[in-house]
Amino acid sequence: MVLVMLAGCTGTSPAATTPAPVPSPVPGNHTVSHVDLVFFHPVPGCDSCDQVGRFANETVTTYFARELANGTLAYRDVNLNLPENTGIAKQYGAYDNSLWVGVQDENGFHATQIVDIWYYAYNREAFMQYLRGVLDRQIAGAT
Repeated sequence: MVLVMLAGCTGTSPAATTPAPVPSPVPGNHTVSHVDLVFFHPVPGCDSCDQVGRFANETVTTYFARELANGTLAYRDVNLNLPENTGIAKQYGAYDNSLWVGVQDENGFHATQIVDIWYYAYNREAFMQYLRGVLDRQIAGAT
């Protein structure tokens, strides 16, 4: 995980990668009431980190406008340098550049870091398709 993160912050463009296949959402046995996509970062950030934040925001506004409007999904950009963000960083376990999905369901709150996203930091379409698949599964309650 650390190597993936460090590779993402080198400032060089990695070779183009093909997105990992993302299964279509299948309703699971969880009833999801809310999903948060949270991008944690210090300021200033590296080039690939800035790309991840931009692409994450673009993904949710492009593919999840309805979910954003009805409150099922929220996107948060969290500056780790600000003391007022210590609580959310602790809640997620975030300490550096990272993208997390937080799910509120009948079993409570669950946070998962989306580590593979760094492979797509310089490939907008691959990034958006990968993240779209992740969010579709989470919103649908698929396990």
